Amino acid sequence: MRFLWALLLFALVLLVQAAKNATKEPPRDCSDAPDKDIKQTCVLLRTMDTLTRKRIARQAMRNNRGPAAQQRRAGRQGGPARQQQQAPPRPQVPEWLTPIPVPPGSRGQVAYHPYDCMTLGCLCPFFAGRMQNGQCVLSNGAILTMAYRKEYRMMTDDERNRWHRALATLKANGEYDRMSREHFDVGVGSGAHSGPGFLPWHREYLKRFEIALRMVDPTVAVPYWDSVMDNYLPDPRDSILFSNLFAGETDFYGNVIQGPFAYWRTLEGRPTILRNLGREGSLLNENQINNVVAQNTIENTLAYTAPTAGCPFPNNYGAIEYIHSNVHLWVGGDMKPPSTSANEPLFFMHHSFVDYLWELWRQLKQPRWLREVAYSPDNGWCTNQLHFSWAYMRPFPYLANRDGLSNSYTDQMYRYAPRATCSLQNPNCGSPYLFCDTRGYPHCVSKVKMNGNCMGFENFDVCYAGRCWWGRCIPGNRAWASKILKNVKAVNSSLTLGLISTSEHGKEEEAPPPKPLKMVAPLFKNCYNRSPCCTAWANQELCSTQAEYMAVYCGASCGVCNPTFNITNADCRDLHPMCKEFKVRGMCTGKSENFMSENCRHSCGLCHVRKDLKCYRNGTLILPDVSEDDVAMIQDTIQTEVRERVKLAKRVHRAVA
Repeated sequence: MRFLWALLLFALVLLVQAAKNATKEPPRDCSDAPDKDIKQTCVLLRTMDTLTRKRIARQAMRNNRGPAAQQRRAGRQGGPARQQQQAPPRPQVPEWLTPIPVPPGSRGQVAYHPYDCMTLGCLCPFFAGRMQNGQCVLSNGAILTMAYRKEYRMMTDDERNRWHRALATLKANGEYDRMSREHFDVGVGSGAHSGPGFLPWHREYLKRFEIALRMVDPTVAVPYWDSVMDNYLPDPRDSILFSNLFAGETDFYGNVIQGPFAYWRTLEGRPTILRNLGREGSLLNENQINNVVAQNTIENTLAYTAPTAGCPFPNNYGAIEYIHSNVHLWVGGDMKPPSTSANEPLFFMHHSFVDYLWELWRQLKQPRWLREVAYSPDNGWCTNQLHFSWAYMRPFPYLANRDGLSNSYTDQMYRYAPRATCSLQNPNCGSPYLFCDTRGYPHCVSKVKMNGNCMGFENFDVCYAGRCWWGRCIPGNRAWASKILKNVKAVNSSLTLGLISTSEHGKEEEAPPPKPLKMVAPLFKNCYNRSPCCTAWANQELCSTQAEYMAVYCGASCGVCNPTFNITNADCRDLHPMCKEFKVRGMCTGKSENFMSENCRHSCGLCHVRKDLKCYRNGTLILPDVSEDDVAMIQDTIQTEVRERVKLAKRVHRAVA
């Protein structure tokens, strides 16, 4: 009997131990990472998350307000604007670029800034176009269509050169660096990294960058870089993508000194972009893509990449944020740390592919209605508060993280061309910069640049404008190479998002260095007074005594920015390109009355009224009501542009008559 009791007790102990092991939480120190590159990324993500949590705690302690108060303040600010539905364009553009009508109340149908737009109709005034039959007709007679994002090597030579020249224009006028600094600013203290907000944040950021490019050339779209096609090569560093036709070449030290991005000065003041290709990390592979697409839960897609002790979800090292970071490491140099990665144009093309994969998953695994509401649970043990669905999407005004789930991005703003494919029946990838590897499952592979490693592909048309000889690409024609066909559509696969356009290719020659273009649309400068009293306040030295408020709300009068108009001009005119649309939506009165009476006097019919009439009471200037909460909110901003304006306002005041 004693033996039976002992045996029973032993079995009970084993059951208890098994239960403990079953519920044992995985380590949260990156010690279970599958390899050193993933571990390096894990440590970086957790470090950023820790710094962000400390920042949140400091702000809450200093300002005595937590997330609930921040949410209430966001409510007082009004949240995203609710607008009316826009009529769908007439079918005068390709079917796959025809926008889908947006539902009533969708954001971004009118906007203060072009980057806030979510419809082509909203963009039209900023492009100096006119709406005609439901379409935006530009000054040259062309129709403003949705952007069509192709793989970098699937673009025609003209499309690629336009992309390079639009980038060169943004670099020359400073807008590229300004937007790169936005990404620099969100390395810590935002929902851009280390959690569920990663994908929505970068979707919004990429949309804004694309709008900036399209204001230079409306035909441009941000291409995506499918690095899987480079990963098949024996040495991806020798891919045609890293030639002067595409992303350019480096010297021995990794400085980009040739190609379209040669000698681009970085935000940190370096004379060139830096790359250290292939020293660590890895490019994407097809297994990782399939794993992303195979996920069935929102928590594995909008993933918790820096969970802490107490989070009920395991470490997810296959999440998009993790595998995308491997490519950052592989490119190295400026691309490696989040703070400098946007110096590198490859950053935008890489994130375009990341966004492609997310949209692919959304369309395959979510019904349309669910795409706009499904977000990983707001769990403080799994992610910091800035990744919560309701949290402010810093630094974008009036946006919450969940706004990045909107269908309007791919309904109205852009679409993706499918990835390059080929088959045994059609062993052509539709581009002279790709070839079809028909061994096993046919797939497209990037061609190799001259003198590059082509080992293992001797029987394929692997070398661009050359042939593979003893494992190296040398000049000369390959007699048995398959003919590159023109106007051939790539074979579609089951995992595509739309139709692919025909691909024409010009002569196989190096593109000339890109030169800046004259912008089709005027560069939008965020330099407006928000009140008709700004000039009077500036004359009372409020620009220096209330620098925070005045720098944000009266930037033009305080001289902390350069407006595109002459603020001393007394003519009654509209200063903002969206004034007519604002008036149609009744914004001449109500909360927007001050802005409209300053910037949209003609549209609002205020030409006969003194602009500063409401600025005085009994002959005394009415000063702005600036609370400590308002000042603290501006001081807490992570936007470099706002901080610099405040500093400038404190140093100098230029009175404007």
